[in-house]
Amino acid sequence: MRRRALAAVLAGLVAFSLSIALLIYFDPFKSILDMVFVQQEEPPLSRVEYSSVWHESEVKENLPELKKIVDRYFECFYSAMGDREFEGERVMEGFFVDSCTDSVYSLAAMTSGAGRIARSNIDLTLNAVKTHIRLDGVVKINKDGYIYTLRQSAELTYGAMPGIVSGEGIYTHTFIFERIGGSWYLTSHECEGGAWGYAKKALNALCGAVSPSYAQLYGAYPKFAQKLADCAKSNAKLIRTNGYDVNYQQPEIIYNREAAAEYARRWTSVISESRNTEQWADYDNDSGNFISQCIYSGVGEMDTRGNYIWKWFDPYVNYMEENKGCSMSWTEGDNFRLYCTGNDRRGLCAYTDAAGGQIEKGDIVQLVTAGVTVSQAVVTDIVTDVYGNKLDFLVCGHDSDLVSYPVSALHCDEMRFIKILGYNKD
Repeated sequence: MRRRALAAVLAGLVAFSLSIALLIYFDPFKSILDMVFVQQEEPPLSRVEYSSVWHESEVKENLPELKKIVDRYFECFYSAMGDREFEGERVMEGFFVDSCTDSVYSLAAMTSGAGRIARSNIDLTLNAVKTHIRLDGVVKINKDGYIYTLRQSAELTYGAMPGIVSGEGIYTHTFIFERIGGSWYLTSHECEGGAWGYAKKALNALCGAVSPSYAQLYGAYPKFAQKLADCAKSNAKLIRTNGYDVNYQQPEIIYNREAAAEYARRWTSVISESRNTEQWADYDNDSGNFISQCIYSGVGEMDTRGNYIWKWFDPYVNYMEENKGCSMSWTEGDNFRLYCTGNDRRGLCAYTDAAGGQIEKGDIVQLVTAGVTVSQAVVTDIVTDVYGNKLDFLVCGHDSDLVSYPVSALHCDEMRFIKILGYNKD
């Protein structure tokens, strides 16, 4: 009996050892244990499918950890526009040092995007984002600090518009990184375009200061969020409004809307700057010049005579000589609207303060912040429901480039529509 019991015990030990060896060799639970116990590196922040492309640059980037922070920052920003459960404020705290004013601007920029999409006439929740980044400069400022200057743009796919890729950019960002306690943090972030530029202008206006403190900005943030909600709701209503019939006098030259829209599509890109911006360095942006070129491609004439002038022959303002220089109405939004409102009906024929229902391809959208027209774009497509009701417009523009970009997602306090009719020679 003892021999049998001993043999059974030995057989059991052999079987147990063999089982352990087989488990170690085949490891059937490895994938499960990895998911439970192994922390995944940089998990997705939200349901938005995010990717980035770092384009070749002459600047050598020597700190991969800073590149990761930049990528994560942009993923954080766009996640706020694709996931209603995304906790942007909590995540944003991990990037900046305490009480950094730029952290409030970044938070407001995310809120601006998410707030507009939440109140749009169609579902503009982001499904996918591809960010394009080109590093322009790396400057070492101390033993634990760097300044990164880069250009960034994005290709966006919205849930309501499958098959259409919208684009925004090209924005210039300046990030200042400093290593504190062994970890890298942002101590500054500057960007003048898009959501960032809008958030800074709007928050500073609410604070009544050019360089408000962190406490002032954080105190103004709830007012910003409420104002944003009201503005987004008002803009969505303007897009849906049918307007009223206007007895337009037929112009001599009928506006070629397709030609204007085609020109706009041809000369916008978020991958490369497909136009010469150097000669426009004296102007705040290139959006006015761009929309005027689009309109010109649809009418084929400039207005060089009369009480109001709309012309471009070279980038220097000249009202004295008929066929030289340019007019401010060709380049600046408020001046262009003044021209459209006050000209003597020779030259460009346009109807200002139009409603969304009156807008067609080739018409103009003006973006207004703090009472000033900050950018302009050309309507290239109309988004309608099954009954043909206008719900949104897709636009192309310069300054910060826009490609097939939904008007509802544009960052501004209010928008104006200008309907282009054509041109009268006499």
